[in-house]
Amino acid sequence: MAKTWQVVLATIAIFVAGLVTGGATALGLVKWLASRPHQNAAVLGQLGLRPSQGPQGFGPQLMRTFASRLDLTDEQRAKIEPIVKRTASLLQRERREVQLTTALAIERMQDEIADVLTAEQRVKFEQLISEQRSRLQQFRQNQQKPVPAEAPK
Repeated sequence: MAKTWQVVLATIAIFVAGLVTGGATALGLVKWLASRPHQNAAVLGQLGLRPSQGPQGFGPQLMRTFASRLDLTDEQRAKIEPIVKRTASLLQRERREVQLTTALAIERMQDEIADVLTAEQRVKFEQLISEQRSRLQQFRQNQQKPVPAEAPK
């Protein structure tokens, strides 16, 4: 009986250690990626995209990449361009819908949490939300800064 208990306890300890290690690794990876935006830009550049363009620049940039890398004829370009434009438009529309749905879900969550808190906690909660919004706004402003183009190789 004692051995079963020890096995269960050891299994739980291993599981918890895995959770802690995985969480720390994920957090470290996110911080590492956030501290190296130029490397993230390089990865997107390998895909033929520029991160500074945002969703509006997706279609034209993708079309330029296809045209230059695939040596498209004018006829092929005429057939592929509407497909790329339609897809880019669809993705942009879906992105706006997801952003709106996300914002509504977050607002609902904040309202529900505020209902549970005391008046003193609610003040702290509002301050916390304000700080998070400021950080998000600063992040978005940093994302909109143009990324310097790499020199041709």
